[in-house]
Amino acid sequence: MRPTRTLLASLGLATAGLVAAVTATAIASPITAEAAPVKVAKVGETAPAFKLKDLDGKEHTLADFKGKTVVLEWFSSKCPWSGAKSGNSIHSTGQVSKMMTELKKIDPDVVYLAIDSTARGMSFDAVVSADKKAVKSMKIAFPVLVDFEGKTGKAYGAKTTPHMFVIDGMGTLRYSGAFGDRKSKNYVVDAVTAIKNGSTVSPSETRPYGCGVKYSKR
Repeated sequence: MRPTRTLLASLGLATAGLVAAVTATAIASPITAEAAPVKVAKVGETAPAFKLKDLDGKEHTLADFKGKTVVLEWFSSKCPWSGAKSGNSIHSTGQVSKMMTELKKIDPDVVYLAIDSTARGMSFDAVVSADKKAVKSMKIAFPVLVDFEGKTGKAYGAKTTPHMFVIDGMGTLRYSGAFGDRKSKNYVVDAVTAIKNGSTVSPSETRPYGCGVKYSKR
């Protein structure tokens, strides 16, 4: 027997209702794409490009220093291992000043930059103000760049203040890790010396120490 018109109509309404329900569910529960993970710099690979402003508003990019060895120091005015005065601070104890003198003897063209990615719970103006006080107090003579969004720090995988990176004139990351061994060995000086001599940087990676970088949660 053929189905009656009433039965066909009922089946049609049921099918339409099912389609509507599925469509409504799809709209209510959209499929969202996961955010792409940040590619973290690795020793031996091209160092991530950056464009950051210093405390006076002057813009600096890694490309500005093509052909020169670049040393990056992750910095925080709040950290007793970094920009805050203490017996452990690489700045207030004069370790950075001493290292800078050595670096300039090894390579007069070496570039030294500090980068501040610590911004959790702080406004941009507050970060700049605190850094300016630290720079004045410790007579820091090189640019301090503000990475307020934390993009540069995350791209490099900066974990602590200080966390040091050395990039050669070709833009290749050659060293990542600690300032030194907390005794007499300075890994940054060794890395710059090796690059200048055209030799292998060893060690090329060490475990950084200091205060954890407090990235903004924005």
